[in-house]
Formats: sequence, C-alpha cells, structure tokens
Amino acid sequence: MHEGFNFHFGNKAAGDVKMLAEFGREMGFEVKVYPELRLRGEPVSSTQIRKLIASGQVSRARYLLARPFSILATAGRGRGYGSKYTVPTINLSRYEELVPKDGVYITRTRVGDECFDSVTNVGNRPTFGTESFAIETHLLNFHPIELNPETEVEIHFLQRLRDEIKFPSVEILRDQISEDVKKARRYFHLLGLTDRTNA
Repeated sequence: MHEGFNFHFGNKAAGDVKMLAEFGREMGFEVKVYPELRLRGEPVSSTQIRKLIASGQVSRARYLLARPFSILATAGRGRGYGSKYTVPTINLSRYEELVPKDGVYITRTRVGDECFDSVTNVGNRPTFGTESFAIETHLLNFHPIELNPETEVEIHFLQRLRDEIKFPSVEILRDQISEDVKKARRYFHLLGLTDRTNA
C-alpha cells in the first residue's frame, strides 16, 4: 500500500501509518509511506489544492497539480442572456463537484473534439436579477459548432480575472466583458510567445 505520512483510517480516524505498517507485517503486505511534499514552501496536498481552487487561486492550484484544474460536464441549456444581451456562451449542465470561487477566469475549453481559448464565468449572474448558479463559457475565435445534451464540455482554469459583481446596467457589463476578452487574448498571445521561446 502507498500512503502519505498523515494518512488516517478506521473509526474516528484512529488508525495511522504506523498501525497500517503493523497490519502489513501481520498480513503479508508492504506499506510505503511518503513524506510531505512541498513546492517553494507550499504543501502539496489534496486539502491545500481544494482550498486554493475554492478561493479562486487557480494559478497556484495549477502549480501544485502540475496541470490546470478542470471540470468535465455536458452542454446545458442557459437562459439566453448571453446571446441576447452580451456575448454568446456555452453553459454547462448542472455540476455538483468542486468549482472555483465565483468570478471570471481565463480558460481553455474543449467542446467535443475541439479546443478553444475562452473566458468563463462561474456564479449567479446578478446583473440580470434573479440569481441562479451557472458555469458559462465564451469561446474566443468561435465558429459554429454542433451541441447536443451529450456533447462533452471540459473547462481548464488558467487564471482568475476578477470577482463576479452586479453591474448597474447590461451595457456596462458588456463593456467589462470586452475588457475581460482583451485581457484573455493578451494572456494567450504572451503564452504563445513563451511556448515558441521554449520550443
């Protein structure tokens, strides 16, 4: 068995790795215990990574995971606000697992077999009145794609842009989304330059 140094098990988590090793000796299996791993002084643990994601610190979580945090669901049905008032978006179906703190993020989104640079909003869309939680993604360099209830949508969270707030008007929200998109395009441009430099 392979476990971390702080692994506990059993009733009220009374068992620890020493007890597990004793069981191993009695029952004929080996127990390999791994010490705490730190990167630049920060502990690499599932608890720490979940805390970072829940607080919106997706860049730090990506560093500890060695990959971007992502969520996988299917395409859902939105309320049509994006297409009608601001920018077209793809909504995720109901998602009950861990998600980043409400806000706007630079992301990469896979829709079926295609990948897009994107900007994703996680939250309740308060500018439109009645709040209802949604994860919706605006695809950059969008082209028409076929969506159905079985289409997989996977969103990789790269960097947090801002909190989700209630804007005084839809027009001001639209202007802010334009700024978000500009920042995202700049991010991907610089990322492309870095990739070419490191190639």
